[in-house]
Amino acid sequence: MVHLDAELLQEIGLTPAEQKVYLALLEKGNTTRGDIVKLSGVTGSKVYELLDKLQEKGLVSIYMQNKIKHFKVTNPLQLVRYVEHKKEKMERLEKQTKQLIPGLLQLYNSSLEEQEVELVSGLQGLEVLFREQIEMLGRGEVCYVIGGTRGSNEQAVQAFFEKIHLLREQKKIKTKMLFNVRQREETLRLYSSQKYPHTTTRFIAHTSPVAINIFKDRTIIIIFGNKISAIAIKSEDVAHSFKEYFMLLWRMGK
Repeated sequence: MVHLDAELLQEIGLTPAEQKVYLALLEKGNTTRGDIVKLSGVTGSKVYELLDKLQEKGLVSIYMQNKIKHFKVTNPLQLVRYVEHKKEKMERLEKQTKQLIPGLLQLYNSSLEEQEVELVSGLQGLEVLFREQIEMLGRGEVCYVIGGTRGSNEQAVQAFFEKIHLLREQKKIKTKMLFNVRQREETLRLYSSQKYPHTTTRFIAHTSPVAINIFKDRTIIIIFGNKISAIAIKSEDVAHSFKEYFMLLWRMGK
Protein backbone atom coordinates (compact mmCIF):
# COMPACT_ATOMS: atom_id res chain seq x y z
CA MET A 1 0.00 0.00 0.00
CA VAL A 2 1.10 3.57 -0.62
CA HIS A 3 2.78 5.11 2.44
CA LEU A 4 2.09 8.76 3.26
CA ASP A 5 2.46 10.78 6.43
CA ALA A 6 -0.35 9.33 8.57
CA GLU A 7 -0.01 12.08 11.19
CA LEU A 8 -0.41 14.77 8.53
CA LEU A 9 -3.46 13.04 7.03
CA GLN A 10 -4.96 12.86 10.51
CA GLU A 11 -4.29 16.56 11.04
CA ILE A 12 -6.01 17.25 7.72
CA GLY A 13 -9.07 15.42 9.04
CA LEU A 14 -8.88 11.78 7.95
CA THR A 15 -9.45 9.10 10.58
CA PRO A 16 -7.07 6.08 10.55
CA ALA A 17 -9.76 3.95 8.86
CA GLU A 18 -10.46 6.65 6.24
CA GLN A 19 -6.72 6.85 5.57
CA LYS A 20 -6.54 3.11 4.87
CA VAL A 21 -9.42 3.28 2.39
CA TYR A 22 -8.11 6.45 0.74
CA LEU A 23 -4.59 5.06 0.31
CA ALA A 24 -5.92 1.74 -0.98
CA LEU A 25 -7.89 3.60 -3.66
CA LEU A 26 -4.93 5.82 -4.44
CA GLU A 27 -2.81 2.71 -5.05
CA LYS A 28 -5.41 0.64 -6.92
CA GLY A 29 -7.13 3.35 -8.96
CA ASN A 30 -10.68 2.64 -10.17
CA THR A 31 -11.93 -0.36 -8.22
CA THR A 32 -14.81 -2.05 -6.41
CA ARG A 33 -15.69 -2.53 -2.77
CA GLY A 34 -14.17 -6.03 -2.62
CA ASP A 35 -10.73 -4.85 -3.77
CA ILE A 36 -10.82 -1.98 -1.26
CA VAL A 37 -11.56 -4.43 1.57
CA LYS A 38 -8.59 -6.63 0.54
CA LEU A 39 -6.15 -3.74 0.16
CA SER A 40 -7.18 -1.66 3.17
CA GLY A 41 -7.85 -4.42 5.69
CA VAL A 42 -11.04 -2.61 6.73
CA THR A 43 -14.07 -4.82 7.32
CA GLY A 44 -16.60 -4.94 4.51
CA SER A 45 -19.43 -3.67 6.73
CA LYS A 46 -17.53 -0.43 7.32
CA VAL A 47 -16.19 0.28 3.85
CA TYR A 48 -19.34 1.88 2.38
CA GLU A 49 -19.67 4.17 5.40
CA LEU A 50 -16.04 5.26 5.05
CA LEU A 51 -16.40 5.77 1.30
CA ASP A 52 -19.45 7.98 1.90
CA LYS A 53 -17.45 10.10 4.36
CA LEU A 54 -14.55 10.42 1.89
CA GLN A 55 -17.02 11.39 -0.81
CA GLU A 56 -18.44 14.12 1.48
CA LYS A 57 -14.90 15.43 1.86
CA GLY A 58 -14.57 15.51 -1.93
CA LEU A 59 -11.74 12.97 -1.93
CA VAL A 60 -13.55 10.03 -3.57
CA SER A 61 -16.01 9.80 -6.46
CA ILE A 62 -18.50 6.97 -7.03
CA TYR A 63 -19.81 5.82 -10.41
CA MET A 64 -21.67 2.84 -11.88
CA GLN A 65 -20.05 0.45 -14.37
CA ASN A 66 -21.92 -2.64 -15.60
CA LYS A 67 -24.44 -2.03 -12.81
CA ILE A 68 -21.66 -2.31 -10.19
CA LYS A 69 -20.48 0.53 -7.98
CA HIS A 70 -16.93 1.60 -8.67
CA PHE A 71 -14.82 4.03 -6.68
CA LYS A 72 -11.83 6.23 -7.44
CA VAL A 73 -9.96 9.01 -5.72
CA THR A 74 -10.35 12.53 -7.01
CA ASN A 75 -7.30 14.60 -7.94
CA PRO A 76 -5.03 14.70 -4.83
CA LEU A 77 -5.10 18.50 -5.13
CA GLN A 78 -8.56 18.14 -3.64
CA LEU A 79 -6.80 17.59 -0.30
CA VAL A 80 -5.60 21.20 -0.50
CA ARG A 81 -9.09 22.41 -1.38
CA TYR A 82 -10.48 20.38 1.53
CA VAL A 83 -8.00 22.02 3.92
CA GLU A 84 -8.86 25.45 2.49
CA HIS A 85 -12.55 24.72 3.03
CA LYS A 86 -11.85 23.74 6.66
CA LYS A 87 -9.84 26.95 7.10
CA GLU A 88 -12.72 29.06 5.73
CA LYS A 89 -15.12 27.24 8.05
CA MET A 90 -12.85 27.88 11.06
CA GLU A 91 -12.53 31.56 10.12
CA ARG A 92 -16.33 31.84 10.00
CA LEU A 93 -16.55 30.04 13.35
CA GLU A 94 -13.92 32.38 14.84
CA LYS A 95 -15.86 35.42 13.60
CA GLN A 96 -19.14 34.08 15.02
CA THR A 97 -17.44 33.25 18.35
CA LYS A 98 -16.05 36.80 18.62
CA GLN A 99 -19.56 38.13 18.05
CA LEU A 100 -20.79 35.94 20.93
CA ILE A 101 -18.12 37.10 23.39
CA PRO A 102 -19.80 40.34 24.61
CA GLY A 103 -22.98 38.44 25.51
CA LEU A 104 -21.03 35.59 27.10
CA LEU A 105 -18.96 38.04 29.16
CA GLN A 106 -22.12 39.75 30.35
CA LEU A 107 -23.52 36.41 31.52
CA TYR A 108 -20.16 35.45 33.07
CA ASN A 109 -19.83 38.73 34.98
CA SER A 110 -23.42 38.57 36.20
CA SER A 111 -22.76 35.15 37.75
CA LEU A 112 -19.44 36.02 39.42
CA GLU A 113 -21.10 36.60 42.79
CA GLU A 114 -21.92 32.90 42.89
CA GLN A 115 -18.32 31.88 42.22
CA GLU A 116 -16.96 32.24 45.74
CA VAL A 117 -14.34 29.48 45.80
CA GLU A 118 -12.38 27.94 42.93
CA LEU A 119 -9.79 25.15 43.00
CA VAL A 120 -7.18 24.99 40.23
CA SER A 121 -4.16 22.77 39.68
CA GLY A 122 -1.01 22.98 37.60
CA LEU A 123 0.76 26.03 36.24
CA GLN A 124 -1.86 26.56 33.53
CA GLY A 125 -4.56 26.96 36.17
CA LEU A 126 -2.31 29.28 38.17
CA GLU A 127 -1.61 31.31 35.03
CA VAL A 128 -5.32 32.12 34.69
CA LEU A 129 -5.54 33.33 38.31
CA PHE A 130 -2.44 35.50 38.19
CA ARG A 131 -3.19 36.97 34.76
CA GLU A 132 -6.52 38.01 36.24
CA GLN A 133 -4.67 39.53 39.20
CA ILE A 134 -2.52 41.64 36.91
CA GLU A 135 -5.55 42.74 34.88
CA MET A 136 -7.51 43.71 38.02
CA LEU A 137 -4.76 45.70 39.72
CA GLY A 138 -3.89 49.16 38.46
CA ARG A 139 -0.76 51.23 38.80
CA GLY A 140 0.06 51.90 42.45
CA GLU A 141 -2.41 49.33 43.81
CA VAL A 142 -1.04 46.75 46.21
CA CYS A 143 -0.65 42.98 46.15
CA TYR A 144 0.22 41.31 49.46
CA VAL A 145 2.29 38.11 49.39
CA ILE A 146 3.16 35.67 52.15
CA GLY A 147 5.72 33.25 50.78
CA GLY A 148 5.48 29.57 51.66
CA THR A 149 8.40 28.03 53.51
CA ARG A 150 7.81 24.72 51.75
CA GLY A 151 7.74 26.15 48.25
CA SER A 152 8.55 24.01 45.25
CA ASN A 153 12.15 23.85 44.11
CA GLU A 154 11.12 23.04 40.56
CA GLN A 155 12.68 25.45 38.10
CA ALA A 156 9.47 25.70 36.08
CA VAL A 157 7.50 26.84 39.16
CA GLN A 158 10.19 29.35 40.15
CA ALA A 159 10.36 30.69 36.58
CA PHE A 160 6.56 31.04 36.55
CA PHE A 161 6.48 33.24 39.66
CA GLU A 162 9.41 35.34 38.41
CA LYS A 163 7.50 35.95 35.17
CA ILE A 164 4.34 36.96 37.05
CA HIS A 165 6.30 39.28 39.32
CA LEU A 166 7.94 40.93 36.32
CA LEU A 167 4.49 41.58 34.82
CA ARG A 168 3.39 43.19 38.11
CA GLU A 169 6.49 45.38 38.06
CA GLN A 170 5.96 46.42 34.45
CA LYS A 171 2.45 47.59 35.36
CA LYS A 172 3.90 49.40 38.42
CA ILE A 173 1.78 47.34 40.82
CA LYS A 174 3.15 47.61 44.35
CA THR A 175 4.00 44.27 45.94
CA LYS A 176 4.62 43.74 49.64
CA MET A 177 6.24 40.37 50.27
CA LEU A 178 6.83 38.44 53.48
CA PHE A 179 9.29 35.54 53.61
CA ASN A 180 10.89 33.46 56.31
CA VAL A 181 14.30 34.73 57.47
CA ARG A 182 15.88 31.50 56.18
CA GLN A 183 14.78 32.49 52.67
CA ARG A 184 16.41 35.93 52.87
CA GLU A 185 19.41 35.33 50.61
CA GLU A 186 17.45 33.58 47.85
CA THR A 187 14.57 36.09 48.01
CA LEU A 188 16.84 39.14 47.78
CA ARG A 189 18.61 37.55 44.84
CA LEU A 190 15.34 36.96 42.99
CA TYR A 191 13.30 40.00 44.02
CA SER A 192 15.78 42.73 44.93
CA SER A 193 14.51 46.32 45.15
CA GLN A 194 17.10 47.32 42.55
CA LYS A 195 15.49 44.97 40.05
CA TYR A 196 11.92 45.56 41.25
CA PRO A 197 11.62 49.12 42.65
CA HIS A 198 7.89 48.66 43.34
CA THR A 199 8.54 45.65 45.58
CA THR A 200 9.13 45.79 49.33
CA THR A 201 10.26 42.67 51.18
CA ARG A 202 10.40 41.88 54.88
CA PHE A 203 11.46 38.76 56.73
CA ILE A 204 9.93 37.02 59.74
CA ALA A 205 10.39 33.81 61.74
CA HIS A 206 6.87 32.69 60.79
CA THR A 207 6.58 29.45 58.81
CA SER A 208 3.77 28.39 56.49
CA PRO A 209 3.24 25.34 54.25
CA VAL A 210 1.39 27.50 51.73
CA ALA A 211 1.90 30.79 49.90
CA ILE A 212 -0.82 33.43 50.03
CA ASN A 213 -1.63 36.31 47.67
CA ILE A 214 -4.16 38.97 48.72
CA PHE A 215 -5.46 41.73 46.44
CA LYS A 216 -8.75 43.62 46.24
CA ASP A 217 -11.45 41.08 47.22
CA ARG A 218 -9.38 38.05 46.20
CA THR A 219 -7.27 35.61 48.18
CA ILE A 220 -5.16 32.96 46.44
CA ILE A 221 -3.80 30.17 48.63
CA ILE A 222 -1.10 28.19 46.82
CA ILE A 223 -0.38 24.64 47.94
CA PHE A 224 2.95 23.06 47.01
CA GLY A 225 2.91 19.30 46.60
CA ASN A 226 3.61 16.70 43.94
CA LYS A 227 1.51 18.97 41.73
CA ILE A 228 1.06 22.64 42.51
CA SER A 229 -2.53 23.70 43.18
CA ALA A 230 -4.37 26.73 44.49
CA ILE A 231 -7.61 27.80 46.16
CA ALA A 232 -8.96 31.12 44.89
CA ILE A 233 -11.49 32.86 47.16
CA LYS A 234 -13.59 35.83 46.07
CA SER A 235 -14.80 37.53 49.23
CA GLU A 236 -14.32 41.02 50.68
CA ASP A 237 -14.47 39.65 54.23
CA VAL A 238 -11.93 36.88 53.62
CA ALA A 239 -9.53 39.22 51.81
CA HIS A 240 -9.85 41.80 54.59
CA SER A 241 -9.18 39.15 57.24
CA PHE A 242 -6.07 37.88 55.44
CA LYS A 243 -4.86 41.45 54.89
CA GLU A 244 -5.13 42.15 58.65
CA TYR A 245 -3.17 38.95 59.29
CA PHE A 246 -0.58 40.09 56.74
CA MET A 247 -0.22 43.55 58.34
CA LEU A 248 0.24 41.99 61.77
CA LEU A 249 3.14 39.91 60.41
CA TRP A 250 4.42 42.88 58.39
CA ARG A 251 4.85 44.98 61.54
CA MET A 252 6.87 42.12 63.04
CA GLY A 253 9.10 41.83 59.99
CA LYS A 254 12.58 43.18 59.43
